[in-house]
Amino acid sequence: MEAARHRTVAGQGSTQKGGTTMAAGKRKQAGGEIVLRTIDLSGQRRQAARIKFDEDMAARQADARSTEITNRVSEWSSTLDERSHTKTAQRYEATKKEEMRLANRELTAVRRAQLKELYAREHEEYKEEFETRGVTFYKERA
Repeated sequence: MEAARHRTVAGQGSTQKGGTTMAAGKRKQAGGEIVLRTIDLSGQRRQAARIKFDEDMAARQADARSTEITNRVSEWSSTLDERSHTKTAQRYEATKKEEMRLANRELTAVRRAQLKELYAREHEEYKEEFETRGVTFYKERA
């Protein structure tokens, strides 16, 4: 009769008797028959099982956090490389732009100096030519 009140929970290797969970183990007796032996899980065993489960979960969570940190560091490193290349290119462009601005300023200064020389030389040529003709420049005095 006692065996009729036990039912095996499939895939868990345990039996239930009146709502209390028990561990089941198989044991062969001398006659070749298999007898289920039941062991009542005490509060200490349930507590130990719960502690083991909590420790496993904590280890898994720690592993997940470690993996997440590793992924974030890796992502940071790769974006740092990209930003570094981008910033280097931006600095290069800024330097090139500044050099072009300074080169244009220098070119303008050189052209002005050359124009001043040209105007001074032409002025002297016209002055000499006007002196040979006996003519002079008209200068307005203020």
